[in-house]
Amino acid sequence: MRTLIIIQLFSYLFSILLFAQDAIEREREILYKNISLYETGRYEKAAQNFALMIERLPDSPFITTNHLMKAKSEYKNDQYIISLQSAKTFLEKYPGSRYQDEIYYLIGNIYYRLNRYSTAVGAWDKSLSLTENSELIEKIGNLIIRTARYKLTNKDITELQNTDFSDDSKVLLTVAKAEIMIDQGNRYQAQILIEQTLSQYPQTRFRNKAEQLIEPGRAHSQIELKIALLIPLSGYNAEIGESVRAGAEFAVREYNQSAAYPVTLIVKDYGEDITRAIRYYKELAQNLDVLAVFGPLENDISSACAALSEYEKFPVISPTATEDELTYLTDYFFQINSTLEMRAQKLAEYAVDSLRIKRFATFSPVENHFVKMVDEFTHILKSRSVPVVVQEWYYPADQDLHEQFMNIKRIGLKYAFIDSIRSIDPLIDSLRIDSLYAAYLRQEELAKESRSKIDSADIAVNSIDGIFIPIYREDIKFIAPQIAYSNIQSQYLGNGDWYNPEELKKNKNYINGMIFIADGFIDEESWDYRNFRNKYRVAMNTTPTSYNLIGYDCMRFILKPLDNGNIILGRADYTTRLKQIGKFEGIYRKILLDDQNRNIYLQLLRFNYGQIIPLN
Repeated sequence: MRTLIIIQLFSYLFSILLFAQDAIEREREILYKNISLYETGRYEKAAQNFALMIERLPDSPFITTNHLMKAKSEYKNDQYIISLQSAKTFLEKYPGSRYQDEIYYLIGNIYYRLNRYSTAVGAWDKSLSLTENSELIEKIGNLIIRTARYKLTNKDITELQNTDFSDDSKVLLTVAKAEIMIDQGNRYQAQILIEQTLSQYPQTRFRNKAEQLIEPGRAHSQIELKIALLIPLSGYNAEIGESVRAGAEFAVREYNQSAAYPVTLIVKDYGEDITRAIRYYKELAQNLDVLAVFGPLENDISSACAALSEYEKFPVISPTATEDELTYLTDYFFQINSTLEMRAQKLAEYAVDSLRIKRFATFSPVENHFVKMVDEFTHILKSRSVPVVVQEWYYPADQDLHEQFMNIKRIGLKYAFIDSIRSIDPLIDSLRIDSLYAAYLRQEELAKESRSKIDSADIAVNSIDGIFIPIYREDIKFIAPQIAYSNIQSQYLGNGDWYNPEELKKNKNYINGMIFIADGFIDEESWDYRNFRNKYRVAMNTTPTSYNLIGYDCMRFILKPLDNGNIILGRADYTTRLKQIGKFEGIYRKILLDDQNRNIYLQLLRFNYGQIIPLN
């Protein structure tokens, strides 16, 4: 009896098993039929059938497959939002499913169709981190590269690389960047980028894809970055050009001693010819291995290259140009020397705010450069209600400047008389003052035989608080004695050409207390300067001049974006990085760019008892 019961129970269980197997086979058969609908392009019908299976057989062993195929069918039927919701439902219900890699792949495709390209790359990255399927890995790799190349900006790509993406995705994004660089002609920079990325992510599954971009047979150590020197090495500015060049070459030599990728200088001499300078600039612009141009030096040639740079997208970095509106022409021109406007403004504001000067005179050459500076200086004074009572000029070839100084002195004497009268009667009107002064002069004229003339050196004038004298450097030896002889007791202020230590010391008895504004300052007591000077002397067999230092400091600034082996993704990226440097401390010149690419740092200096003292 017991044996019979066991046999009957076994028969019952076996029949249940057979029934279950039959049910699975029927479900499998339906699944394959629905997949066949999908494969033959009948996506709407396939999606309906998969949805029906999910509804009627929620416990089916094929439930995750039905969900996946439903979402894929909806995607193929262009129902992207519906498909996206189905995919997200899948992830919520089946977080441990082996189909997660395919679901994320599908989500990436959906976001791509919805023009949400960065989000698409993010979904593909998740799929890539989950899958071991070689075919899917290859598909995703190609999709990420193509999307990054053709649908994303360089900024978008960089932002994605800074997220917590997988190493594989970061390598793929780098490959996309490198391919863009190669298309632009920057193959060497592309190779640098690939090599550094592979060094950072050595286990990537896309090493072969990345290495295909490296130029065959080119050794790592052969990669060179190029900077062009576009300066005058002949003609009237040849001496300055040679000095700037020597300083720049010394900076590059120092940089290359420890650089991951050496820099090569391409030197172009335009002499005095603006046409030749423009031709050289356009030729250099066609060589995409050249990141930037150091130069030109002159304002007019700098202006021509600045205008071209907006079209060529090829950065120009001038160490000496001073025109006020050069950087307004383009975003690719950098003015490492501050403008005339900035110098005049800073000096005028210092005179009013710090020195408390209440009355001014000016004395300057009749030359456009100086006239602009004087105009800006007087404009600032007038805006602050500080009067400029007299302006005198001289021609560049003049050496006898006695008459101009005497004119200033006569006006000073008149204001001394006015100040004296008004100290007695503050309410006296100008006409009455003029009448009294005319009578005073007649009286002095009658008495001049018996004593000194009114404008002689024996009579000091203290009524003009400040005199602005921007000059040529070579005129110091003519002007300094005139300052002493005129005996106008005033605070003299000058431009950067007064920064000539040798001439200042020769004339120290005449111009003690002179304040001037310069583009930099050599602190001969500083360790940095002494160290540089000693190294320069050993290498160049000469003591560095100010123009050597300008070339050196400016070239170091130009090389700053390349520090630590930074990857430069072409000229646009280099230009962006140059703008982001912030304050740069040179040996002679400090550099701090404003939003117009102009150096706003200026140095106020005072000459006191044979010493040049910085005031800021």
